[in-house]
Amino acid sequence: MPAPAVARHLQQRWSLDHLSTELLILILEQLANIDLRSLGTTRLVSTRFNAIATPIRYHTLRMTRSIISPQADIYFPQGVANVYAHTRHVIVDSDLEAEDVKRVLNNIRGLSCISWRYVQNDHLCKGGFWVPSDILSPRHTQSNAFRLYIENLPLLDFPSEQPNPYLRAVPTGILVSLVMAAPTPPLTARVGSLKGLLLHSRRLETFWYEDRGQGTQFEFSSNERLPPFKELYLRSYDWNHSAIAVRQHWDFSNIRRLEMVDVPLNPFLNSVSFADFRHLEALRLDDSGMRLPNIQRDATRGQYLLIKQIRALAELSLTCDTQSFPVDGILQHGQCLRSLSFRDYTGFFDEHRRCPTIGAEDLDIMSRTLTNLRTLELDMDEKRCEPRHFLRAICNFRRLDTLTLHVQTVLDPLRYADTSIVDLDHERAMQILSSAAGDKLGAPWCSVTINVGGWKPIMVRRLSAPWRALNGRGVYAERCFVMERRGNGLLDVSERLPTRAS
Repeated sequence: MPAPAVARHLQQRWSLDHLSTELLILILEQLANIDLRSLGTTRLVSTRFNAIATPIRYHTLRMTRSIISPQADIYFPQGVANVYAHTRHVIVDSDLEAEDVKRVLNNIRGLSCISWRYVQNDHLCKGGFWVPSDILSPRHTQSNAFRLYIENLPLLDFPSEQPNPYLRAVPTGILVSLVMAAPTPPLTARVGSLKGLLLHSRRLETFWYEDRGQGTQFEFSSNERLPPFKELYLRSYDWNHSAIAVRQHWDFSNIRRLEMVDVPLNPFLNSVSFADFRHLEALRLDDSGMRLPNIQRDATRGQYLLIKQIRALAELSLTCDTQSFPVDGILQHGQCLRSLSFRDYTGFFDEHRRCPTIGAEDLDIMSRTLTNLRTLELDMDEKRCEPRHFLRAICNFRRLDTLTLHVQTVLDPLRYADTSIVDLDHERAMQILSSAAGDKLGAPWCSVTINVGGWKPIMVRRLSAPWRALNGRGVYAERCFVMERRGNGLLDVSERLPTRAS
């Protein structure tokens, strides 16, 4: 029999309350990221838990009309007191009453950053307030530590003879992140006023710009230089800068994330110094506007040379001529790469074209080298590979848990017969998903997506007469099937429908 002291020790119950305050803070911060409501419940456990959880619960606050109401002090005095004492980051929509927002912000003692979200069709000046500039006190706008994040700033251009309203509405000294709204209507962007805002925002780290079609570009004067962005996202920016102009007006010395979507890649790659991007951690290059094979190969060569200059990529997304891209450009990031999308320009929008597909042998090498890869997106044209070997090679990635495969539709619109009994694309997708589930080594799947025929959430269907006839009968080339692991640990398969199709 155990000694009495040992028996008493065995009978003692262990609880979270035995943990140090530092460990409890880490646990509750993680809980806040998962389920904020459950974090609020932990405040009821004990006085100690309440003291630890309350600052975490109120650290980030999204303002609502109830919170900024003058009546809140009367009806929720303790909640308002917690906001004033513990909130550090505030999220504000521009359609809230500016005067009430200003009053609340002035009372938050430890406020260190604000995310300002412009609501669609809202104005820079509201009720005599230029927002967000006029709602922030000098202790905010004149602080080197305060940080301002702006989302959905309307893309406007103002007459050059008048003062730039952007500079009146935005306190540029504290602006660290700027995400522009897409111009409405599209293809009407004028960026002179935006350029003026960027030139004055010397602390700006993140800039997201989005247009449609060919887009537009900045026109610089001789002494103008943009701030050193850490994150730069450009969509439909008509990059046509010379190498001299880039050296003079752009600063890539701090760049860590670069995403170029529907930006002319050859002019970009020919104008920048690859050495400036050696510290990149995330890279996305996707120019769907290139059609000529020789232009595609030139861009692919430039992408490869750029990637070879980068020391350690964690995320890489490429659309290129996959047949002419040496795989060692990917393998050199083997220990760091966690997410990879490697797709060919061809895609699966035309069932008569064969899409180049990476070989199973290269996939085997990648599975042994990319040891930390969690997310993978590839093309798989079954006419260009042996599907069984291809899928088995993918299942050898030990830590891979999220996969997207792009495939071609099984249907031939010219030979289509009534398939009301057998859905051929569904049947083939289920075979692929079954093989992926059965052969997986290492980490189990969280999600496997089979994208058929170039499916997109906002879908433009195929326009040929045979396909239009089939579409009228509810038969489509573009489908999307997803296998996901649910909370009970079981895999569930569903078909995703486009949010809009035409």
